[in-house]
Formats: sequence, structure tokens, C-alpha cells
Amino acid sequence: MRLFIAVLLNGSVKKSLEKLQEQLRSQTSSGSFTRPKNFHMTMAFLGETPENKLPVLHRIIEEINFSPFEISFNRTGCFKHGGKELWWAGNDPNDTNLPKLKSIHGHLINDLEIEGFPVDKRPFHAHITLGREIRHTKPIVLDCPEILVKVERISLMKSEHVGGGVRYVELSPVPY
Repeated sequence: MRLFIAVLLNGSVKKSLEKLQEQLRSQTSSGSFTRPKNFHMTMAFLGETPENKLPVLHRIIEEINFSPFEISFNRTGCFKHGGKELWWAGNDPNDTNLPKLKSIHGHLINDLEIEGFPVDKRPFHAHITLGREIRHTKPIVLDCPEILVKVERISLMKSEHVGGGVRYVELSPVPY
């Protein structure tokens, strides 16, 4: 099963992201846009993972302790790879709670690596994907309002292909 660990978003955050995504969509000629119900912030991508690894993943997530906090997303940008663009909403690099988020990510990656899971060694950039494979003829300019994301739990998620789209299923919410 295809797995990842994420911070899930509440309805008002998703609505703000959907408005931002509408700005993006209006300036593109094509792209694959994230369904608003699928908006999330990935903490670790695991990829194809055998079902027998679920207990250790649940344990790793349960052992990450933190008090709830908010982090500000107030900018947009894109990752470019092979002529394709992935557009995102990103965190405020000056947010005083960013070290807390990076600490959670660091502990998570360390624990996953200890247990033998492949981990991404690139620096962590908190972002929420708005669209992939974006094509445009003019420069894209987005007006990103401040969006406050409450980080109160991390969840193990399964990605499923259903009816020509992707559905994310929460396997283990861990409240704090």
C-alpha cells in the first residue's frame, strides 16, 4: 500500500487553499490540481509499504509528542523538475513555530530511518501542494493571504486510486 505521514487540515484552511488554487487555475493552460478534500501537509512520504509494517509505523507516530501549535502559510512557489512545475502554498520562513514543526519532522525521519524505512534526506520545506504538471504561457502571480494551519496531530495516510482520481484514507490519527 502507498503510504505517507501528514498533518491534516481543517475545513476553513481547505477553503482558503481552494481560493488560492482558483487563482492558480485561472493563470494556467493545464495541470493536475489537488482535490480540495485531499489538501494536507506531508511530513514523510513512505511510498509502497508492506502491510506488516503498519504496527511499527503506528508506534513511531504515537511516540512523537508535541503540544498543538499553529504555523503560518503566507507564500506560494513552485518546484521545477524535468520541465514540470509543482505549485504550492508554503510556510512563513520567519514563523516562530517553524522550529517546532522541523523538530517533529526531524524526529519522525530519524525514527523511520532507525526502523529501516527509506527517507528523503533533502531539507524539509513545509508546503501544501496546489497543483502538479502546471503549464502556463505568462508568469504566474498569486496573492496568498495568511493561512493559519493548526498542527495538533500527525496521521498515517494511505493513497488509493479510485475512479480516475486519488483518495487519501487516514489509517491512524494521533491526537495530543
